[in-house]
Amino acid sequence: MSNKRETYNNQPFGTPRRRKKRTFLGALFVIVLLAVTISFCVALVIAYLTPYVVPSTFGSLTIVGIFAPILYAAVAVCMLLWLVTGRWKTALLVSVFLLPGIFRFSDFYNIAFMRDVETKPSRSDITLMTFNVRGFYGDNAVRSVDGIVDYIAGIENIDVACFQEFDLMAPGIERLDSLMQERQLSYKNDVTEFGDVVLRSYSRYPIIASGDIAGNNRGTSQWFDIVVKRSIERMADTLRVFNNHLHTMSISADDSQDITEGKIFSDGDRMRSIVDRIANNSSIRVDHVDTLGMVVKQTPYEHIICGDFNDTPMSYVYGKLVDNHHDAFVEVGEGYGYTFRPMYGTLRIDYVLHSEGMSATKYVADESVQFSDHLPVIVTLKVDKSDEELR
Repeated sequence: MSNKRETYNNQPFGTPRRRKKRTFLGALFVIVLLAVTISFCVALVIAYLTPYVVPSTFGSLTIVGIFAPILYAAVAVCMLLWLVTGRWKTALLVSVFLLPGIFRFSDFYNIAFMRDVETKPSRSDITLMTFNVRGFYGDNAVRSVDGIVDYIAGIENIDVACFQEFDLMAPGIERLDSLMQERQLSYKNDVTEFGDVVLRSYSRYPIIASGDIAGNNRGTSQWFDIVVKRSIERMADTLRVFNNHLHTMSISADDSQDITEGKIFSDGDRMRSIVDRIANNSSIRVDHVDTLGMVVKQTPYEHIICGDFNDTPMSYVYGKLVDNHHDAFVEVGEGYGYTFRPMYGTLRIDYVLHSEGMSATKYVADESVQFSDHLPVIVTLKVDKSDEELR
């Protein structure tokens, strides 16, 4: 009888299987990944909370909301890495932090084929453009009046145009006025702050009333009521449009470049300066937006709120204004929504919101336009009225 023990895979039966020894590098990778995952998850939770926190209370934390899409993507990558390493329970735990973001996903990214959007033209369509023209300065401080005029001339139809950072003294500005007159668009008033023209609004429809909400260097808002004729029987509705330029973020072109390239992380004083500016200016916008919110709430008509909010969808300002309103990008936008060209086009800070009784049928933030640091946003809105109501 043989004394040899039967073997399997060169190991005798009955021999306990040894666990693979964890290498030093493997253990170090897990520790680093755990620390990074916890950091990103905590930051993402703070980003989720920023729309509900008044910036004057926790000003420095509100800056985290600006980076919400990046943080969301970072947590998703961490979850995938835990899956790859075979740690399913950890990956499942990390996925819990991603769940709340699903409900805010469309604030940043939209997939067209997932929506059934009515695009059939209607006699109640209103096409509105909002555009922060940065004093008519394009890239490299080159005057951009001619480029903007040529761009608008190529757009088939604009019923209402709302401009921010409008400069009356820009050379060639008369070309824009001439174009608008040819299109039968007129303006009621310019709204100025500290002597500089900030807002100008044009309308193809009659403007029957207008006013402004002085920001006292906290932001500027203009409202005007237009009469929209919608039937051959000359029935009409009054709509109110709010054109807004809320207080600046005070981020220069150099700041934007250094943030995107990560240079500020090696300069603690510079980073603190930028964080303090963003936090302080967020608090300043809150004062004005609270006043604006009260005026909007008292508006007796269906209305549109548009302009440069200088805040992202994960902010108190956006949350305050979008309450009981619809965001045109969320309704019919496509792809990643951004309207601010610096910082690699990661920020959406220009909006068209509308009250109940209207719906957006088209949204375009034209990425081809480089005549400002903002993109022009063009939205088509339809008043939701049945044919019987129009007769």
